[in-house]
Amino acid sequence: MNEQAPPSADGSATVAVRQRVLRHDRRRILRIGGDIAIGLVLFVVGCVVVMFASTGMIGAFGEDGVLTNVGVLQVLVGWVLWLTVFVRTRWPWVPVVAGALLALLGGDIVLLLIGVFQVVVRLSRRQAFVAASLGGAIVVASLVRTVARAPQHNPFSIFFLPQEALLRGATAQDFSTDTALALRILVLALGAAALLVAVGGGFLLRRTRRMKAVEAAAAHQTQRSEALTDQLARESERQMLARELHDTLAHRLSVISLHSGALETSANDPETTVRIATALGQEARASLEDVRSLVGDVRGDAPERGQPADSGRPPALVSLRTVPDLIASVRATGVPVTATLLLEDVDRAPAVLEKAVYRIVQESLTNVMKHAPGAEATVEVRVSAATGAHVLVTNPVPPKAGREEKGLAASGAVADLSGSGGGRGLIGIRERAQLVGGEVFTGVHGDRFVVDVRLPPF
Repeated sequence: MNEQAPPSADGSATVAVRQRVLRHDRRRILRIGGDIAIGLVLFVVGCVVVMFASTGMIGAFGEDGVLTNVGVLQVLVGWVLWLTVFVRTRWPWVPVVAGALLALLGGDIVLLLIGVFQVVVRLSRRQAFVAASLGGAIVVASLVRTVARAPQHNPFSIFFLPQEALLRGATAQDFSTDTALALRILVLALGAAALLVAVGGGFLLRRTRRMKAVEAAAAHQTQRSEALTDQLARESERQMLARELHDTLAHRLSVISLHSGALETSANDPETTVRIATALGQEARASLEDVRSLVGDVRGDAPERGQPADSGRPPALVSLRTVPDLIASVRATGVPVTATLLLEDVDRAPAVLEKAVYRIVQESLTNVMKHAPGAEATVEVRVSAATGAHVLVTNPVPPKAGREEKGLAASGAVADLSGSGGGRGLIGIRERAQLVGGEVFTGVHGDRFVVDVRLPPF
C-alpha cells in the first residue's frame, strides 16, 4: 500500500502564500465591486437630481411649462458630468471640477459636495483644505444666486404650487410673500446642511481613519517591541549560558589538566598515582554535576532555595558554603592557596550574590592556574548582610621569560595552560559584579596581580 509523503516545508509555505494572494484578490474584487455599485446608485440619484434642478434653470422650460431644447441640453450635460462619480475614489478632483462646472451652470451642487467629501477623506491635508474652501465658496455663491432669483426659478417651488400653475408655467404672481420667504429659507438650510455634512463628515472620517492607522501602527510597533524583547531575552539567556559554561568547565578542566600532568610524572610513585587518580575522578564527577546543575537552571527545574534536605536533591554546588570545597580542590592540584573566609548571614544571602562570589573566586583561581603556575595565591572572602561581599584574590606576577621552564613545581605537572584563555574570565567577573551593582578592579598592583570585587549589602 503506497503511503503519501508528508508535504515539505517549502510546499506548505507556497500554499500559504497562494492563500494570502487569493484572499487579497478576493478583497480587492469585493472592494471594486462595492465602489461600482455605490457609483451606480449615486449616478441614478444624480440623474434625478439633475432633472429636479432643471426646473430652476433659466430657459429650461417655456412659458407653457414644456421642457425646451436648452433644457434638454442642460439635462444631458448634467448627466454626462455625473458620470465622473465613478472615479470619485481614484481621482477625487475630477468630480470636484465637474461638480463645480455643473453648479456654476445653474444645476445642482450635490456632485460638487461628493467630490469635496472624497478629497477631504483621501488626499493630503493641504488639498483637503483647498477643496473645502473652493467647494464652500461655490456652494455659497450658488445658494445666494438661487435665493436672489425669482421664486419660480427655485427648484423647490414645485412643492408649493398647484398642478395647474406647473402646467402653464409658474410666474411671480403665483407666489405669496410667505411662500417666497419659505423657499429661500429652505434653500439656505438645505445648502448649509449639505455643506456641513460633506466637509465636516469628511474631516471626521479622515480623523477616524488616521486614528485607526495610528492604532494599527502602534499595534505593529508593540508586536515588533515584543519580538525584540524576546530576541533580547534569548540573547541574554545565550550569554548567561556561555558565561556559566565558561566559568564551570574552564575551572574543572584546568584542574583536570594539572592533575593529568602530575599523573604523567608520578609513574614511579604508586601512592601518588592513586591519590591523583582519585582527585581526577572527583573532578570529573564534579564537572558532570556542574553541567547537570546548569542544565537544571536553564530548564527551570533547579532546586529551590531553602528546600529541605530530604527532598532527594543534592545540595547546590555553587554557593557560599561550597567555597571552601572549591579552594580545597585547587590545593589538591598542588597550587598553594592561602585562604581567609569570613562568612556571615549565609542563610540570608541572595542566590545571585552567592553564585557571583563563588564564580568570582573560581575564575580567579583558574586564572592563577593558567597564567601563574606554581605561584602562591591569596584568597580573602568576607560576606555579611551589613557590609556586603568583598572578594580579594592576588598572586605574584610571573616573569615573562622562563614561564615554560618553570612548570608546576609543587605538583610536578608539566601542563601549560597560559594560552588556553581568551580574556573571557575577567569579562565574566565584571559582568557578574555589575549584575548585582558591585565594583571591580582587576590588574597589576605592584608585583602582584589583583582581583578586587566589592558587592553591595543585602
